Amino acid sequence: MAFVDFSALNRCSLPKESFRNANETCGLARSTPSCGSFVYLMNYLDVFFCVFQLPTISTYGLISAILLMANLSLLFMLTKYFFVPNLVALIKFAPMTMFGSSFLLFGPIFFASYYNSFWEICDPRKLNLSPLQFAKMMGDIMRYILIGVMVICLQGYRVDGVTLWSSMSFILTGMIYLYIVVKKSYNVHLIVADLYLIKFRVTVFLYTFIMVLLVIFVVSHATFQRSEVKSKQTQENYEEMDSGDEILGKYQKQRAFSRREIWLGAVNGYWNMADSNVIYRVTMMPAYFVLSNFIPVISKDRILIGWNKYASCLGLVILPIICMPHGFKAVSWLIVLLTCWTLSILTFISTHSLRRPDNIWIFALLGMIISSVSINLLSREIENIAYQYISLQFDVLPDMTALMYFGVGEMFSESIVVRCLQKRKMWDATFGVVMSLVTYAIFLAFPLLFYQGCYNPKCSIIVTSATETTIHFIFLILTTSLLHISLSGYEFRMSLLIYLLVLTVFYVTIQWMTHYSWILSLATLHKSKNNG
Repeated sequence: MAFVDFSALNRCSLPKESFRNANETCGLARSTPSCGSFVYLMNYLDVFFCVFQLPTISTYGLISAILLMANLSLLFMLTKYFFVPNLVALIKFAPMTMFGSSFLLFGPIFFASYYNSFWEICDPRKLNLSPLQFAKMMGDIMRYILIGVMVICLQGYRVDGVTLWSSMSFILTGMIYLYIVVKKSYNVHLIVADLYLIKFRVTVFLYTFIMVLLVIFVVSHATFQRSEVKSKQTQENYEEMDSGDEILGKYQKQRAFSRREIWLGAVNGYWNMADSNVIYRVTMMPAYFVLSNFIPVISKDRILIGWNKYASCLGLVILPIICMPHGFKAVSWLIVLLTCWTLSILTFISTHSLRRPDNIWIFALLGMIISSVSINLLSREIENIAYQYISLQFDVLPDMTALMYFGVGEMFSESIVVRCLQKRKMWDATFGVVMSLVTYAIFLAFPLLFYQGCYNPKCSIIVTSATETTIHFIFLILTTSLLHISLSGYEFRMSLLIYLLVLTVFYVTIQWMTHYSWILSLATLHKSKNNG
């Protein structure tokens, strides 16, 4: 097996003695394509060294740290106070078990904007760094497993044995097949058979994944139906309803509240973020005020369980605009625009601001989608800041950066979601969230590489030696964690947390020692092939 070699790539770095020269750093940012590989909203190197002409790398590092803190603060607020309440509402409305609903709902909504975006990094017309995309995927899979399981272990949890083994069996099966298919070199520009082989393997992944989701849905729904306690439906007194209530819904108008009172309850960040630090609440109140005007939050502790007609309509108007930085193609974005604006008009016409709609879960889903798109955008900005600073300061190979330093935003959001579900005592949902992230990331990795053009005439191999090492550690983490949980009576204990921490330190140490050429990579027993 051959591997991609990034050692000869023109990396985004300068000799140490050049760091104080703003002109050289500006020239590097504008002349080296790899410096802009992960730029989404802003090229920070270009802005700070070409426009503002910062004198030292230390100043740039300080600004980068401040930007990271600002992005993480917004990410915390979006995840905890917008994404999680809507997720909880959807889980409770779904006719499935907690594990099944969290597994089926969390993954596709959380990854929706990421999977629909167009990654220019795989575009051979600009800069072909497709192996970075695959390295990021493998790093994300490892991080989802480690962070999710560690957070569960902090609180402790006893999982059903059948649920554990079925979930881990799906994950291991998908991971083994993914490892098999990415080891092959695909010469799509020379051999037509290779293109058909890729399409066949993509079909296998998608078909298997759909079958997995179907099995989980059927089993979860059947279990929910057996355990559901059927109660008598209360009769509504239609004589006391206002004119037109029978048409607009079964819930009565709540005239005890005014539209102004409902709006103030939705945008009051100081009250809605009451469980956070006072300094954080005061600092984030302006951002909360802006976001709460177009992200609906459905929660049982709010007036009309969070129903806000104008926030829902405005959210449907704003959603296509938020999707623009994700790189949607013109036709796809136009379809999203027309669909959202049509739904906004229909919502405005068919609902009342003082009456809770019958199908309130639809607006919980809308709130999750808008907050997910915003979370994804912030996560990509965090990756861009980390990639540019680390590349410039430490001269790290691009695949090492993608493997070890990307996915900070997703990890942060995952830990917040799991922790919030634990506080609500939704234990099965926490396990479902972690398994959903890992399963979706594994089964959709190869189809994503194909549909975004990462296999192209300039790139037939996408595996680097560092990525191969990560794959070995993923298998080690999955198998040993499964063994540990099974031998512990299907409990997530602190001993598993300590073991994973030790394994993580060992993995990071090996990757850094390999970077400094102190040891050989686990995958360098084979002859490498320069495909970068």
